[in-house]
Amino acid sequence: KEWQISYKNADGDWEWKDDPFLKITCVKKNTDTTPKKDKGPVAQPYIQTEQTGRANSYSAETVVFGCITMLLLSMMIALFARRFYRAWGRGAQGKQLLFETLDIEQAGEKHASFNKFEDQ
Repeated sequence: KEWQISYKNADGDWEWKDDPFLKITCVKKNTDTTPKKDKGPVAQPYIQTEQTGRANSYSAETVVFGCITMLLLSMMIALFARRFYRAWGRGAQGKQLLFETLDIEQAGEKHASFNKFEDQ
């Protein structure tokens, strides 16, 4: 008896073709009729890994860098919050509030510090 295998032809369609080199051998049926008890999935034993060096912990430099970054970020937030509060208290709204908070000059306006020198 010849066996067939499926293959893809040049057009991309699946077809059956004979495979003369495929050999099938039969095995004898197991005569043991006692059912084997299925133990279910078996977990692998826990393997404790050894820590090598400081691979899994943060280095001191990283912690110091993080602390300095958090300090500078909190100082920057406090500075901008104070500027925002002062500009809002003077009645700034919308774009003017943003420009005064970020200390950016609006087009056509001179900065207050330059006006001091022009009056002299």
